[in-house]
Amino acid sequence: MNSELKNEEFVLSTRPSDQNEIKSAWKLQPCPMAIITNDNEFILETLFVSVDPYLSSGLKKSALGGDINPIGFVQISGLVARVIESKNSNIPVGTIVTGRMQWKRYILANGTEPRFRILQKSIEKNTIYDKIGFSTALGVLGMPSQTAYYGILSVANTQPSDVVVISGAAGAVGTIAGQIAKKIRGAQKVIGIAGGENKCDYIVNELGFDAAINYKEYNTKDKMINRLKELAPEGITQYFDNTGGFVTDAVFDIIKKHGKIIICGQISTYNNSEDDPSKINIYPNYLAKTIYRGLSILGFVCGDFIHRNEEEFYKDMPVWLDQGTIKFHETFVDGFENLPRAYEMLFTGENIGKVVVRV
Repeated sequence: MNSELKNEEFVLSTRPSDQNEIKSAWKLQPCPMAIITNDNEFILETLFVSVDPYLSSGLKKSALGGDINPIGFVQISGLVARVIESKNSNIPVGTIVTGRMQWKRYILANGTEPRFRILQKSIEKNTIYDKIGFSTALGVLGMPSQTAYYGILSVANTQPSDVVVISGAAGAVGTIAGQIAKKIRGAQKVIGIAGGENKCDYIVNELGFDAAINYKEYNTKDKMINRLKELAPEGITQYFDNTGGFVTDAVFDIIKKHGKIIICGQISTYNNSEDDPSKINIYPNYLAKTIYRGLSILGFVCGDFIHRNEEEFYKDMPVWLDQGTIKFHETFVDGFENLPRAYEMLFTGENIGKVVVRV
């Protein structure tokens, strides 16, 4: 290994009070180079890093709840890396791996990291990753796609008779959820809600959604209700929610009796502080609305299903991709130093599909 390699890491430096301060949450600083000290260890060079909305739960006390990361904490998320030095006979130099690891240019690992998975060894050729890129292990072959897969197939259990509405439909989860609902389960109708005409055009013309609504145009609860009624006069039976906010408030008012509301994300609230109730998007009448209409509200995370990945997700998704049934889009941000900027894009709506930092 080159002795002149320099390592850097991102640590939590401040707790952002609102969306405008997201980029300043982390500080890039030098850190010691990874050194192997045990026979089972190896050193990774980071290739791609995932930024995801849920990371906000560790930045400060928020509507998501959960543990808060201490100041000075080295941020962790999904990433793809190449083995550049190894004393692990099962993971030789040149192996490409993925897992949840620290935001560092070079990482000391041993294969026990959360969600660690070997993507391809140097001697292997013509794998799915040779066709669509290793970055997809963070998106269409990773956590966001798994969330969509289990959310539609297991949690919602979408059927051909269903009329499905998906918020955040142009994001990493929404793009896949809508395609699975329509192309795999054959839903009667799939309507996506996204921010901007370009995104709406993409999910309809490229991904096969039946219709799309630009929430920037239909930007109030009443406007959204009227548009949903126009596009789905037969009534909505399932709502796959990635955003919360006025869109969710609108759907709650008109979803059919015995409808299912799948709570996958609430990105509109993630930068709100639990210490400031005035900033939290809370609608106390949500639960009351479930009573007479017998609505089901189902929350989940893909980690609930991780034990099923090898037998289900990793058997189905590569086939669907190879056949061209499922399509995907990646928004790349170049440069390790631009990780905070990439994270900010999730909340400004600049991306289509999965945001990936290309180191």
